[in-house]
Amino acid sequence: MKAAQEEAVHVFSVNGCDLAFDSATGSLHSLDPVGKAVLQYACRAGIDRRIRQDPAFEKRFLEEVKGALFPRFTREEVEAAWEEALPLIGKTLWGDDFTLQAAAEENSDGPEIGSLKALCLNVAHDCNLACEYCFAARGHFGGKPQLMPPSVAMSAMDFLVSQSGKRRYLDVDFFGGEPLMAFDTVKEAVGYARRLEKTTGKIFRFTLTTNCVLLDAEVDEFLNAEGISVILSIDGRPEVHDRMRKRSGGSPSHATVLRNALRLVQSRQGRDYYVRGTFTRHNLDFYEDVKYLYAQGFRRMSLEPVTGGRGEDWAITEQDLPALREAYSRLAAFWKETFEKGDPFSFYHFEIGLDGGVCKEKRITGCGAGYEYLAVTPDGSIYPCHQLVGKPEFNMGNVSDGIVTPALMRRFYEARVPYKPRCIKCWARYLCGGGCHAGALLSTGDIKEPDPLACLIMKTRLEFALYVQYIKGI
Repeated sequence: MKAAQEEAVHVFSVNGCDLAFDSATGSLHSLDPVGKAVLQYACRAGIDRRIRQDPAFEKRFLEEVKGALFPRFTREEVEAAWEEALPLIGKTLWGDDFTLQAAAEENSDGPEIGSLKALCLNVAHDCNLACEYCFAARGHFGGKPQLMPPSVAMSAMDFLVSQSGKRRYLDVDFFGGEPLMAFDTVKEAVGYARRLEKTTGKIFRFTLTTNCVLLDAEVDEFLNAEGISVILSIDGRPEVHDRMRKRSGGSPSHATVLRNALRLVQSRQGRDYYVRGTFTRHNLDFYEDVKYLYAQGFRRMSLEPVTGGRGEDWAITEQDLPALREAYSRLAAFWKETFEKGDPFSFYHFEIGLDGGVCKEKRITGCGAGYEYLAVTPDGSIYPCHQLVGKPEFNMGNVSDGIVTPALMRRFYEARVPYKPRCIKCWARYLCGGGCHAGALLSTGDIKEPDPLACLIMKTRLEFALYVQYIKGI
């Protein structure tokens, strides 16, 4: 069997359930013992292409399967399971003849400059915390502390509108550092965008990512009045949070963060927020942090593995994968417990959208960094994403002058799943969209070569996300 088809159907077991995921169609199937054995045997043997090229081969192969699985299963049981399994074997989104060259020819025009849908506005290259694992050099992005002037934020809004083409809905995330250190700029930018809505027909949707320290009644009122979604950075239990997320002077931040976050969440009746935490090697039992946050009253959460930090004692390594699998298992079991009690929580990375369906382009694109989504610094410089800010080789222009490196934009466009040899061999390709470009650069130096450790973690997590979908009945 060709490598690109090795995991067209992924057979796996989670918390006592045997499941099969068809990567091409996004369909999830529960397996009985004979179905699991037949599907595993067929996938290992690589018979998908040969069945379609030689119909007589199917009959010969079925006899082989019956013999191989006897006496565990009767010939009749195997034949019935085979009839159910056959439609799953060997599908791809593009068909048998899909190749990287075909993808390149299909998309020869490259990204359309003028079809931008989202900006990350780094309104503050400064922070009031000194998080040990911060990818942004504790908020400064390797430079001097700087806040975005309102004039730059408004120019960014103009740039987004001018480059959005026919898109109606435009997304803006206020980011940093700590964006509430530039709260006046945030307010000016939102007000300007609301005026643009009236003259352009565009609709702006805003998100603000905050460490919660500067949240107060005035900020809460503004965020609620403008319908701004919030991402609240909390790592979980006090000892976990305060180990990595100290104030700039070294004092703990958890008590203030928790108090402010709870007040804001309660003021908006639990809508339009996510608690977003980071777990490290110090808390591979992060399911306990989810339980802690749940007990505090949060119902929308995301805890993600720390990235980078090679050589640091908090960095996650391949040796930690068994512990991570156990943690996701316990987390999925806890989710099931709350689901059965009628008070479930949403864990962001368990919400993979199998029920709603996802278009082909979305399935192969991921975040769209570099051509659909861009980051803007306080001085108006444009970068492919927030994690690449400050790296001169990724400077794409300025909001006043526009994109000056269309070749760089195309480079990111061509980092979608069809262009990544390792991705088109992977069962998870249409769920992860090819992984994080910044993570790939940090690990392999090539945005077309995903970080191997990140891939292993992602596939582990996705198995449990699929299990959650199964429990939901999707």
